[in-house]
Amino acid sequence: MKIAYKIALASVLAGGSHVVAAQHTQIFTAKDKYFHEGLELFDRAKYGAAQEAFRKYIELIGDNAKTADAQYYYALSGLYLLHPDAEQLILNFAKNYPAHPKTALANYELGLYYFDQKDYKKSVEYLKLAPAHLLSIKQNKELEFKLGYSYFATKDFANAKTYFDKNKTNGFREDAHRFAYASNYYAGYISYRNGDYAAAKADLKIAEQNEAYAQIVPYMITEILYKENDVYEVIRYGEASLARTPKVQQADEIALLVGDAYYQRGDYKTADKYFTQYAQGKKTLEPVVQYKIGYTNYKNGNYKDAISNLKAVALKKDALGQSAAYYLGLSYLRENNKQFALTAFDQARKNNHDKDITEASTLKYAQVNYELGNFREVINSLSTFANDYPNSDQLTVADDLLSEAYFSSNNYPEAIRHIESMPKKSWKILQTYQRVTYLHGVNLFNEAKFPAAVAMLDKSLQYPYDKEVTAASHFVKGEAYSVGQRYQDAINSYAAVFRNTSAGKSDYYLKSRYGIGYAYYNTKQYDKALPHFKAFVDGTNTSNPNHYDAMLRLADLYYVSKNYSQAQQLYNKVIASNSPDKDYAYFQRGVIAGITGNKEQAEQSLKSVINEFPSSRYADDALYQAAILDFEAGNYAPAVQGFTTLINANTNSKLIPNALHKRGQAYANQGRHNEAIQDYKRVLDEYPTSKIASGALYSLQESLAAQNRSEEFDAYLAKYKTNNPESNALESIEFEAAKTLYFNEKYQQAAVKLEAYLTAYPKSPFVFDARYFLADSYLRNGETQRGLQRMKEVVAENKSEYLNRAIQRIADLEFETKNYSEAIKYYSRLRDVAANRKEQQNALTGLMMSYYNTNDYAGSKRIAAELISQGNAALNAYNTAMLYRGKSTYAQGDMAQALKELREASAAAADVHGAEAQYLVAEILYKQKKYKESLDEAFAFNNKFSNHDYWLGKTFLLIADNYVAQNELFQAKATLNSIIEGSPVEEIVAEAKQKLEKLNGGSGTGADSTRQEQK
Repeated sequence: MKIAYKIALASVLAGGSHVVAAQHTQIFTAKDKYFHEGLELFDRAKYGAAQEAFRKYIELIGDNAKTADAQYYYALSGLYLLHPDAEQLILNFAKNYPAHPKTALANYELGLYYFDQKDYKKSVEYLKLAPAHLLSIKQNKELEFKLGYSYFATKDFANAKTYFDKNKTNGFREDAHRFAYASNYYAGYISYRNGDYAAAKADLKIAEQNEAYAQIVPYMITEILYKENDVYEVIRYGEASLARTPKVQQADEIALLVGDAYYQRGDYKTADKYFTQYAQGKKTLEPVVQYKIGYTNYKNGNYKDAISNLKAVALKKDALGQSAAYYLGLSYLRENNKQFALTAFDQARKNNHDKDITEASTLKYAQVNYELGNFREVINSLSTFANDYPNSDQLTVADDLLSEAYFSSNNYPEAIRHIESMPKKSWKILQTYQRVTYLHGVNLFNEAKFPAAVAMLDKSLQYPYDKEVTAASHFVKGEAYSVGQRYQDAINSYAAVFRNTSAGKSDYYLKSRYGIGYAYYNTKQYDKALPHFKAFVDGTNTSNPNHYDAMLRLADLYYVSKNYSQAQQLYNKVIASNSPDKDYAYFQRGVIAGITGNKEQAEQSLKSVINEFPSSRYADDALYQAAILDFEAGNYAPAVQGFTTLINANTNSKLIPNALHKRGQAYANQGRHNEAIQDYKRVLDEYPTSKIASGALYSLQESLAAQNRSEEFDAYLAKYKTNNPESNALESIEFEAAKTLYFNEKYQQAAVKLEAYLTAYPKSPFVFDARYFLADSYLRNGETQRGLQRMKEVVAENKSEYLNRAIQRIADLEFETKNYSEAIKYYSRLRDVAANRKEQQNALTGLMMSYYNTNDYAGSKRIAAELISQGNAALNAYNTAMLYRGKSTYAQGDMAQALKELREASAAAADVHGAEAQYLVAEILYKQKKYKESLDEAFAFNNKFSNHDYWLGKTFLLIADNYVAQNELFQAKATLNSIIEGSPVEEIVAEAKQKLEKLNGGSGTGADSTRQEQK
């Protein structure tokens, strides 16, 4: 228009002198040509060529005032060519020609340029300086939008809103322009951002009329409706938007909002349709979205998908995570997966954000644990329920469940405490009290806490509702009294069993026959013991572990009553059996044969002991009796040889003083009085307090007289008197005083007294026992090294009445300090010198465990088999043997056999040995990658062994490993968190933390990343 105007103006001016005009026209036309070309090139965006044309024009004219337009377009072309001096040229133009019409466009053009370059900060700088009153309407509309957008881009939303509001349309065609709908869109967005949803909706709905925004706006409008909580309009508008063609943008987000609106209305079936549309193809979801999808799955009965969605949220430590864990638990219950439900409810009850969910989760956790037989967990979870939720409408349910769990659990002390605290007790509860006090009494007995066991059994006997439990309580009381050598009390308790039961109706009747038989036997009331042992033998068969032992005692009683034929018959039956006590039967048969004059059978029987059972504790007795046979037959030479064999073979034998005395007598009968005198003196020198010492003194007197050496006798008589003082002697009084301190468990004071005694009376006959009491006092006072050294001195002397106890103490101490080779040495010696079955089985148990710990698994299994064959005659020996047999087989790598043996061990005992066996069964199955079976065995642990904290913790660690191996990471993490929060064993907690850290750190998803192999 401007160029056309100038041409027209030139035509009008052509009315002057022709020549001048012609000449002027030719010059003007030549110069103007460059300006005209420049404009055309500029309009065609040929900015480089345009700039060159304007340059030539400026040079030809040579007048700044006449070339102002050309200078403006030259600078503007340079701006679009990104010349570094272009901006300054335009600014200079505005400065040099402030009144020129183009000066008004300079800031406008600079602002538009920087807008196109997306330099919105500079765009704002220049556009806000552009004089709107000098711009056209079209230019003003462009300025408003682009200045508004530049403010928007620089986050100055207030100024942006001002310009968008100026620029937008009200929806009428006459105020529409090319920027209008865009301004409505951005104005609507800013209102939405500011929370002015009414204004935002109005603007966005106008913008929606424009094709450019018709696919963009629906999501924003739907979200505004959602934020206004207008769920019905969300559904109407959202569904209409989703039905459009072409497809609107962010259709999945609209589907999510529509789905959530249906979710809020409780229409979970329709909600699921839209949630599914939203989630399709997405690898991850926001936790709140995934929770709602999972809850919708749950409400629709789609429990598998509910589990999949909820477990991804359930580990969060917030209210959402708590609710997800609760409904995850319910979903698992619907799928009949109670173990996984437990973990979820446990997670929910510990995530204490919503008290109602915490309460409901706690109760559900307890109920499922009860159904699974995990009574200890029921107790743990409900013990404070009444205090935590005093106004709960579930108090009665919780209390009933807690009571039943106490009654059904093996946590007997807590059950007893709970029942005793109840203000009112029904007969049914008292019947349960009778049972749990009995069971706790049995546990105390098995822990060798005999006085406490008796006290607990007396509680049970206060409520004799169940006759079998009453009989059992009397029986175990009798056993406890027997162990404490309170035989009369034991007899009374066993007799109470007979009063409450009858033969053939209770196992405890026969067991009490055996027990009372021993009580009478140990008090030398043999006539009373005999009918009880006979009744036991007649009433049991060879499968009873005590059958042959009772048969031997019955034979002994016949022997004592001189009914040798009956005794022989019974000894012969034992010899014909596989009883481990055949050596004793051979020995006794030999003794009876000797008494009845059957020397041949006597020699044969005694030789059977010596040759077939060289390690038997009766081997020395057999050697001695064989020599006695020769002695009594007047065969003094072979008698001397037999006694000599015994004396030289076993310097630890208690028969050595007897053998020395008898050999001395044999020598004397051969007229070899000098050799006899040496033996008698040896008895008096080395065994001055032995029972045979007085006989040796008498024999010494005779032999010295025979050799005319009677003057030597006085010295030995004096020595004998010294070593066997009267009971009121000072040293005896001091020894008794020190011993009393020891037996009153005042070990520190006892040690001081005993040290003083040993210093004052180094040659006292009591020094051997005093050294034992001193050593044991140091040990019981915590001075282990000092006590161990002293105890070894007792064993080296080999003269204390408490020798066997000393040997066992040393063996046990060496075992505890893992010095297994020394432990084996002392346990072996204890086995050789054992005076009774209990000592023998203690020795065998120690040997078995020591062999195992030195990797001698074959040796451990050999001893285990020996113990198992003897039955459970000694406390815990049978259970321990069953466990170590299985452990040894496991260590040898025979997994199938190990599983069989460990299952037998677990079934045989409810003690710590059974607990370890049950754990090892689950561990073997885990190593075999039989994860489901391993979990089944691990869960079974709780039913029987939940009181054993260490093995319970190990079992739960194994459960976590099984979950990891199955990629059930929620279950694994929740299990480990449960261990960390609940286990009282620091070692277990530390291992759980380590495993959880590895899981959270992503160092591995396989079980090997968390599992520490067990040896």
